Amino acid sequence: MIRATLDLLNKSGLAGAGIKQVAAASAVPESSVSQLFPGGQLELATVALEEAERGIGQWFHKVFHQRRSIARKVELLFADAAKNVEAGEFMNGCPVAAVTLELDRDSERLRAVCRTIFLNWQDIIAAGLDEVPKGKRREVAELILATLEGALILSRAEATKDPLLRGGRILGDTLARRFQAAPPRREAKSHRTRARNTRRP
Repeated sequence: MIRATLDLLNKSGLAGAGIKQVAAASAVPESSVSQLFPGGQLELATVALEEAERGIGQWFHKVFHQRRSIARKVELLFADAAKNVEAGEFMNGCPVAAVTLELDRDSERLRAVCRTIFLNWQDIIAAGLDEVPKGKRREVAELILATLEGALILSRAEATKDPLLRGGRILGDTLARRFQAAPPRREAKSHRTRARNTRRP
């Protein structure tokens, strides 16, 4: 039921993941779904989103806790996302983003759930940004996550993985220029110094 709920949230958002739709997708009687989740759609969606938090959080941890440059980590993240969205025929996105976009004034409980998940994901990403000064890791992680979510939407809209691949490449290059140290030039300077010295009488 939770897997079915996640699949429905991915494809149709909160509006397409009601008790009736979940029961049909999971081949379980509606009465059983209601019995297991007495809080109704809100409880079921919350549990499904928390499952998404764990699964996607593990993916973020795997990508950002490698011994690679920040540019390579970002490119790998977006390339993985491109493969996933293409495999789902551009029907799948981020279930947490899908629910967030449907929040209204009566959805404060779900808003808190979505907010917490996004913040936890940012923490995971930030912990793997070794090249970024500690005081800026949180905001860089937010930028990475925001760019990823936006590129997912564009890829779904255009039915192509190109926005994800471009986004990962450009963002990776930008962060590399901003935070990766430039190659040392001491050796080159020493060669020039020795050359000048050898020309002196």
